[in-house]
Amino acid sequence: MAWSTRKHVPTNVRNACLARDGNQCTATMRTTGQRCPETTNLEAAHWEQYDPTIETTVEMVRTLCSWHHQTLETKWQAAKGRANGRKYPYRRPERHPGLQ
Repeated sequence: MAWSTRKHVPTNVRNACLARDGNQCTATMRTTGQRCPETTNLEAAHWEQYDPTIETTVEMVRTLCSWHHQTLETKWQAAKGRANGRKYPYRRPERHPGLQ
């Protein structure tokens, strides 16, 4: 199985996580309540927000397919940040130079 881009999780932790989770995404499908069947495009996702000052262990990560990692985890973390008062800068879209 191939992992996506490696950033925060060491290779030995990533491999142990993959073996523990049976080479499959661990997310639960909302529609059926069953485990996601995806076995490709797997990523090691932190259970909590990544902290570079703490050494990552196998217990801190789980296997998610890239879709579940992006859709569920990343959007959830952004929503959590907004709920805690984090402001995300809004930039007005630029008009095309030819239309000005």
